Parts: sequence; C-alpha cells; structure tokens
Amino acid sequence: MSADEHPARGSEAQARGDWAGARAADEAALALDPAHLPSLVDLGVVRYWLRDHDGAAELFVAALRRRPADRAIAVNLARAYEDGMRPAAAERLWRALIADDPADSGARYHLGNALMWRSRQEEAIRAYADALARAKGPARAQAWKTYVNAHLYAAGAAPETIRDLAAAYAAELAPDRSPPPWDTVPDPERPLRVGYVTSYLRAHSAARSFDALFEHADRARFSIRVYHDSDVDDPVTAKFRARCEGWRTTFDLDPPALARAIREGRIDVLVTMAQHFDRNRIDPALHRAAPVRINAFDVATSGTDAYDAFLADPTMAAARGDAFTERVVRLRTGYVHPPLDVAPPVARPPSASGAPVAFGSANNPAKISSATIRLWADALRAVEGSTLRLKFHSAYREKEVRDGLSARFAAQGVAQDRVVFELGGIGTEDHLRFYERIDVALDTFPFTGSTTTFEALWMGVPVVTRAGTTVVSRWSTGLLARIGRRALSAGDDAGFVDLAVREAANAKFQDREALRQAVRGSVLCDGRRQARDFERVYRALWRRWCAKARP
Repeated sequence: MSADEHPARGSEAQARGDWAGARAADEAALALDPAHLPSLVDLGVVRYWLRDHDGAAELFVAALRRRPADRAIAVNLARAYEDGMRPAAAERLWRALIADDPADSGARYHLGNALMWRSRQEEAIRAYADALARAKGPARAQAWKTYVNAHLYAAGAAPETIRDLAAAYAAELAPDRSPPPWDTVPDPERPLRVGYVTSYLRAHSAARSFDALFEHADRARFSIRVYHDSDVDDPVTAKFRARCEGWRTTFDLDPPALARAIREGRIDVLVTMAQHFDRNRIDPALHRAAPVRINAFDVATSGTDAYDAFLADPTMAAARGDAFTERVVRLRTGYVHPPLDVAPPVARPPSASGAPVAFGSANNPAKISSATIRLWADALRAVEGSTLRLKFHSAYREKEVRDGLSARFAAQGVAQDRVVFELGGIGTEDHLRFYERIDVALDTFPFTGSTTTFEALWMGVPVVTRAGTTVVSRWSTGLLARIGRRALSAGDDAGFVDLAVREAANAKFQDREALRQAVRGSVLCDGRRQARDFERVYRALWRRWCAKARP
C-alpha cells in the first residue's frame, strides 16, 4: 500500500471518532514517506484532538516547511501553540495571519486568547472587539461572549458595565419568536426533573464544585438530567453520567436544537452552570427551554430577564443590587469543594527554616492584571528580601512570557530575580506541593481565585485577597468568610499590602494543620448541605411558577 492510500483510511477513522485508528493510518503513511504532506497534516490534527499539542505543533511545522503559504496549516499550528500553553509563539503567528488577511475575525479572536494567556487583558479586549466587528454567525456569538468575559479580568470594569455588556450579548442571541408553552403539570409538590447544562463534567477543576449536587441529590424528589456541551468523555464524565437519570451530549446542537432537546426531556428546573465561560451556554435560558431557569456557579449577571434566579452566597453577591438583572438568591452555601484527601500532609512554612519570605500564586495568568502586578509589587517592596513564586501548569514555559512579566514587575521596582516561575507538576499531589515552597498566597484582582484559593487553604497556606464590587472580585472573600478567616480580605490596595506584610511577619508561626482542619470542618466541604440548599431553591422557585401557571 502506498502512502497516498493511508490518509483516506485515517479520514474514515476520524469520522467514526476512532482517533487511535486515524493515528495508526497516518503513522503508517509517514513510515512509507516521512514527508507525505496530507499525512503530516492529518496526524497533526489527530494529535491535537488527543491533547498532544506539542506533537501536533511539530507535525504542522514540518508541513509548513513543505508548503509555507498554506494558511490552513498555519492556523492549525497557531491553535496548537495556543492550546499547548505557548502563547508567545501563538501571538506571533496570529499577528502574521492577521497581517496577511486583516478581515479574518478568527485570527483576531485567537490573538485575544494568546494575549489573555500573557496577562495582557486590555490588549486582549481590543483584539476581541476587532474580532466582534468582523465576525458573523456562530463565530460572532463566541466573540461577543469572550469580549464580555475579558472585562471580568481587567481592572476598572464596574458591575454595571459588565451587566450592560452582558445584556447586549444576550440581546443578540435572543430568539426571534416567543417560545411555545411547556408540556408540564404545575403540581408544586411532585418530583421534579432538574436539567444541568454545562461543559465542565470532565477533568476540569470546576467539576469538583458540582460534585455534591449529584452525589447527595434527593432522588425521591429530584431526578437529574444533564446536557453536556463537550466532546470530552473521560473518567470524570463517566462518574457524573452514572449519577444521572438522563444524559445527552450536546456540543453539536445549535441553540434551537438544544432548546428542543431540553423541552423533549420535560425538564422542570433548568440550571445553567458558569454560563459566562468556555462552551457553557446561555441559549437554553434565552429560549425559555424549561419553566424555571437558574443561573448558578456564575461570576456575573446574565444581563437578561430570562433567568428566575442568580444563585450566590451573601459575600460574593454583596455588590449593588442594580448590577443584576436576575433575582439574587443568597445561599448559606454556594461554592463547595470535596476534601482533598489525595493532598500531601501540610508542610512547615519555608521561612520557619530561616529562608526569606516566599509569596506565591498558582492562579491562571489571565487573572494577573495590571492591578494585580501593582499590588504584588507593593507587597514585595514592603517585605525586604521576599520573593514571588508563580505557577500555572506549563504557562511559563516560554522565556518570552517570563521576560514579559518580569519586565512589568521591574517597572514597579521589583528586581527580576525576585520573581520565580515554576512549571506545573504532573498530578494533583505534585501540584499541591507548590504550597510547600511558599509562606503566603497572594490573590489576583479583580478576578480572584476559586479552586486555587481552596487548594492553598487546604494546604494550610493563608490567602491574602482584595475584595471589590464585582462577584469575581469577592470570590476568595466568600471562601475565607466561610472558614472564619474574613480578616484576610482587604477592602482597598493599602489594606492588601498591610495584610501581606502582617502575614509575612507571622508566617513562621503558622499552624497549617489547624487551617486545614478549619477548612475540612467548614461549610466549604459540606456537600450534603449544599445539595439541600440548592434543592430548596429549586422547589421554592417551582412552587412560585406553579402558583402563576395554575388557572
């Protein structure tokens, strides 16, 4: 068989979702002809979808050497760089593609993504705005959503600004016609079908905070259906699927089709999870796919009247009420995380052995805003000899990324050798050992930590945060309040620095095991209580709808 015959087999395997078969066919072709262009490209695509982004990039580079002017190959390479946490390489290539075709909205959108990874939020917002001005169809909807979300990360966006942007985005997505009536019985006390719409029931940190709603669901009163908007199907997905009475993978459904699927599932209470992010959707709410619609685990208002409630805890949703278009329901619980029993034992703070104080953050670099850099630099200057350790998977693998951040700290008077970049470890335990190397965790602003804050606290490391007026700027404050450590949250920049100085001075006296036990015994780890709280809201909103629906 010649090399030319294998790609057809690989394409057939891809169409079946048989990535292993596709890889085998392409590798067989390249064994016969290592420079076979179709197989280089096809195997690159296969490796990309198998999350081997570096392997995919290597193949696309080889393909471009054979066909330098092929734009499609260049786009594939830029995507591999972007998703493989090589944003500097991605930025260069996206800029070259834009120069070649200024009308390409997709290249401008992905340039924004690369800039976010490089902690350059204001530039990213401009790139998303450029993409939005040129995009059409589904690409425009994605550009709109990401443009709105980017403002959550940048300093200076008021809650009302976020609301107005979200409202404009939702207005563009709204269906042209009124939805049909629901085929349901308005019985306030009957068992309810709850539908969860999300893309996060997979190996993703957000899945941990959803776990209790499935594990501790009252099956006699609530049955669970999931509309999973992801093409990933991993062991975490399988665990959630086993806890449901119904499951549908919906990433290939357009908004009307998804709404029809939910209606056909006779869902009573629809819960969209973290709809502002990634592939999570607002569409089902805009299409009124169920009688009761709830916005949960989200970081900002939807900007519409399509939801019956926005669920949050009292601290996170303490922002001004006019920043929400939904009715805000403040729960005793909100964010809950299962105990991290795979974590290593807590360790002594580094400064307890006489080392200089080490601050640190494992937050997403997209959260490291200009305001964050100023706060952290102020703290470093205030604590003589202190260092700052940064880590997020392999986000700092490129020297250009490290040098770019170091230069921004240098502009704030912090020497380059005081900022230390780490590459991520493999596995949860190795990741959590990062906290053995720092004394105090410094939070980002205005988009504060969530899972990262929980992990630091679980490892016994105090987290210094700064609360603002948006929900995302109060997330860490909400977690701290629920373990009795609200005093670690500052209300302004000066207060943040004062807290960092205080915690640095006290670092050698930390009782890290006591902090871990405070987290374990708090509502942050009470999944059963979270499930009951959510279900009480489901029932109350259902009863209210029934009262309005009955003649």
